Amino acid sequence: MKKLICIVAVMLFLSSASYAYAGTIGDGSGTPGKWFKGEEPVQKDQSKPPLVFVHGINSSSSIWFDRNDMAKQAVLNGYESAFIDLYPDQDMKKNGKLLAEKLKEIYDTFGRKLIVIGHSKGGVDTQSALVYYNAHSYVEKVITLGSPHYGTPLADLAYSKGGSWLAQILGLKSDALYSLQTGLMAAFRSETDPLETFPHKYITYSGSEWGTFGSVLFLGGMYLKSFGANDGAVTVSSTRLSYANNILPGKWDHYSIKNGTIMFPVFQNHLLASIANTENEDDPKQHEPVSTELNTDVYVRGGENEKDKTEAFYVEEGTNGLSIQWLNTRQEAKLEIVAPNGDVLTKFKTAEASFPYEGAYSHHVQINKPVPGKWTIRSNSGKKAPYLLLVSYDSPLNEEIKVVAAKSGDASTHSSSLIKRLSKTVETIYFKDAKKDHPLKTTSSSSAVQLKKEGAYSVTVHYTGLTASGTSAFNRTVIRTLYVDQHGKIHGDIPY
Repeated sequence: MKKLICIVAVMLFLSSASYAYAGTIGDGSGTPGKWFKGEEPVQKDQSKPPLVFVHGINSSSSIWFDRNDMAKQAVLNGYESAFIDLYPDQDMKKNGKLLAEKLKEIYDTFGRKLIVIGHSKGGVDTQSALVYYNAHSYVEKVITLGSPHYGTPLADLAYSKGGSWLAQILGLKSDALYSLQTGLMAAFRSETDPLETFPHKYITYSGSEWGTFGSVLFLGGMYLKSFGANDGAVTVSSTRLSYANNILPGKWDHYSIKNGTIMFPVFQNHLLASIANTENEDDPKQHEPVSTELNTDVYVRGGENEKDKTEAFYVEEGTNGLSIQWLNTRQEAKLEIVAPNGDVLTKFKTAEASFPYEGAYSHHVQINKPVPGKWTIRSNSGKKAPYLLLVSYDSPLNEEIKVVAAKSGDASTHSSSLIKRLSKTVETIYFKDAKKDHPLKTTSSSSAVQLKKEGAYSVTVHYTGLTASGTSAFNRTVIRTLYVDQHGKIHGDIPY
């Protein structure tokens, strides 16, 4: 009997030892550095490379199992697989180093080269592992799904003067989110792309859907729409690499693009095809650089909400529609909007907010043919709380503001057939790292914004003006993050 117990104990020890790297399938938290093999197919096919699945920001390996059958699709199609947990809140360099170490372990386990499939920031982490930590020798191909290779303006918003307070209170500011600001990713691209020795390993997929009014990705989609087609979190142009095989965008959003039933049949043909046979399958237009045009269809305000907080905004004549979103930490919100004619709106649609404001609630309303003039939105929270106001305009003036604001010099000196006067106020916050910010002085002169010290600069430009009639006021906000490297070079698009 004792001998039998000893044998069983040894068998259990060996079993647990052989899976010492294993994590728990569906574990929402994940343990960084842990990885596990997926279910094995009935018949192993050595000609099929093992698939390694890498999650993105603020998530874990559970994304491939939780209401997702990606792991099952791999098995059904005869592929061995592995799933890994990285740091959900660290930048691509730290995650790249960890991933490179684990890719070697996975490569040694399977005995052949791997195909890495990365969702969102997981695709950026994967390239970091290959380029900076010598993981190229373990990887045959990289497939990225909605990866922000050039960052996302939503990260810029989260670190802006208006948007940072809510992100801070929600505990969402992290090295990961910080690294995805467009200026920092511009610096990453300028450093990484010249070092990429195997550029044709990459295949990128992007989505152009972000749901309808009230859906979870509506917040991001509305904010990003003036930057171009997007999936509710990342623009299509940001998912592209100039040297990759960039597949034309599909009707996926940032969540569905990682769904097994939806996506496995889409990229399956690329799994076995040689690199030479998968090149140049995309539209050449998709290699065009990320747009540097100003997004001039939104107005942004935010900060700490007193017990009663009122924000005002203007609607110019000819505006076709408004989308108004008030974000805070309370599902129940006492809000009212007062139109210039005295009409009061109190009915809002409430939904959980998504990236980059997970944990917040978005209270929004759409208004067709709004009355021109001064509007107000009032919150009666009863206590101090962070908030963020986003007003999106469907207006012919959007493009005209973009043209006039892009002219050099003081914006107030420029006019057009639709604009009588345009002026601006510039707010700048300096970040040395992801957690600490140092507001710089607010100025109406762009030349006064000094970008000298190494680090990130969140620049918010508030435009105000009058239409050509001289009787209709308007306002817009443009937000960008710039990054100054150790050599004093500025990365990113200066928004004025």
